[in-house]
Amino acid sequence: MVQVMNAHRRALVIGGGIAGPTLALFFARAGIEPVVFEAYPRTDDVGGGFQIAPNGLRVLAELGLADALLAAGHLSGDMAFRNHLGRDIGLVRTAAAGPAVNVARATVHAVLREELERRGIAVRYQKTLSDLTVPGREVIASFDDGSTEAGDFLVGADGVRSRVRAWLLPGASAPRDTEMVSIGGFCARGMAPPSDALDARRLTFMVGPKYQFGYSQMNDGQWGWWCHAHGETVADRTALLTMTDADLRARMLERYRGWADPVARLIEATDASLRTPIYDVPTLPTWHRGPVLLIGDAAHAMSPAGGQGASLALEDAMLFAKLAADAARPIEETMARFEQARRARCEAMVAQGYANDRRTLKELGTLGMWTRDHVMMPLFASFIERGLNKIYTAPLEA
Repeated sequence: MVQVMNAHRRALVIGGGIAGPTLALFFARAGIEPVVFEAYPRTDDVGGGFQIAPNGLRVLAELGLADALLAAGHLSGDMAFRNHLGRDIGLVRTAAAGPAVNVARATVHAVLREELERRGIAVRYQKTLSDLTVPGREVIASFDDGSTEAGDFLVGADGVRSRVRAWLLPGASAPRDTEMVSIGGFCARGMAPPSDALDARRLTFMVGPKYQFGYSQMNDGQWGWWCHAHGETVADRTALLTMTDADLRARMLERYRGWADPVARLIEATDASLRTPIYDVPTLPTWHRGPVLLIGDAAHAMSPAGGQGASLALEDAMLFAKLAADAARPIEETMARFEQARRARCEAMVAQGYANDRRTLKELGTLGMWTRDHVMMPLFASFIERGLNKIYTAPLEA
């Protein structure tokens, strides 16, 4: 629980995705006045979906929002691994660490926005940051529309292309191009579900001689799938991002030709494809300077292959608000304490996501697949299980 300390302070929060609104909600509970600035117009058209893991869902439970997400999304627990012929090769049991939810990104945005409105927290849309200045003991944010806003401190929660990071670290602000493209889609409602009824309560990953394919139920009656494709050149990645849905569907069907059900059915039933270039932020010289701090993807963006991007951002928001509630501590000291508490955990997960992507690019022969399926994967599943349960249950403290 965030403890309220006496002292009125105003916090400028740049970014209206997941970390920013969550931080604003925790700030309000701590007696800090938050104002959120979002570069884009207010919209419900936010594509994609993901899983909020148990550690992230516990953060939302602190705000009383977990039940709303579970009702709108789909409860998920374990992870199953199969080879491309449909044979079970590993099971990762994580349900004991707490519930997870598979949910559309738009749903998370809507739940957070409704709670901001209910609490009367200001969100100012179409506010693109252009510059920051720190005169004296306040920070002033300037925006492309010519307006300015002043606050006692500022938090950049503005994603992988963070403008706050560009100001903070002008020589080291560019994210890393992983050369991967995230591809997937939501399937038409009413599609016949996979034959294994247990797939409705878990994430399923299929691995072949090369590549990986994942799928899960996202909400009642609707399934989603995803994979990551490597583009060695900018032209290759541009082609993946710009080809028509029909051409992409044909390309994915060819890529996964001969794979067991339900791979082809999921691809064919896709209403609209989703494509995103994957950039990450492996490490930065610092996450803060003066009264300015980075959190979430602005500080440690990671590949979806790590499965922790949203949950780490939620953790960031709760922990920093908890620390910032102590108005007697200088904000620079609070930011340094936050960074020290978070850096190792977050950077390790960024590295893991990158490694997970690269692992799928290695092509295995017949012997390699047999060894993976019968020897390595049963052992690896136990290793993954222990690692994930440790991540999911780690105490959030500084």
